[in-house]
Amino acid sequence: MIQHESQFLEFIIRKGVGAKDMVASSPASYVSYLNSVSEIIGEKITPKNLRTEDDVLSIAERIKGQREGSTINNYCSAMRQYAAMVEAKGF
Repeated sequence: MIQHESQFLEFIIRKGVGAKDMVASSPASYVSYLNSVSEIIGEKITPKNLRTEDDVLSIAERIKGQREGSTINNYCSAMRQYAAMVEAKGF
């Protein structure tokens, strides 16, 4: 689960995530990545637990070994976008 999911989706679309995609929807993928992270860590993604680069790195360390490195990199990209939204919107 992602707190402020609709705002996150709007935020990344406004930033141009997926603007050049022909087939896959990157914005939807980012939401999916965050939902996967939420499931793995057993916590809802919120501004309280994901607001800084340190939070991104801490969560990545917690899930290390539970998914392939390339998948974790994708998760980190989505988490960084979420943290950027939290900062930009002042949540």
